[in-house]
Amino acid sequence: MDHRRGERLGSLLAEIRHPIRLPILLALADEQLSPSQLADRLGVPLDTVVYAVRALHRAGLIELVRVEPAGVGENTVRRVYRSLRPDWHRVAEVLDDFVPPEPPAA
Repeated sequence: MDHRRGERLGSLLAEIRHPIRLPILLALADEQLSPSQLADRLGVPLDTVVYAVRALHRAGLIELVRVEPAGVGENTVRRVYRSLRPDWHRVAEVLDDFVPPEPPAA
């Protein structure tokens, strides 16, 4: 692997290092969801999901699919996103192989 490719891979790993970002990518690989739907599904506070979605969008890993009325007020909208890759599950499986085993209980 050349240096430039290694830097790009390092940047990708930095983007998904936050504990909620990979689960968001996995969910968006399966279906198009809004941040509030992601928060409900993952059991995470909405502000945490919104921050992570913005970071993933800026990194080019997800895209905004549509903006639709949220039904709460005339100026309230729901942004719906999708993953640009459908195979984040493969990435998760490979990364799982690199997680060290739990130490034995004392």
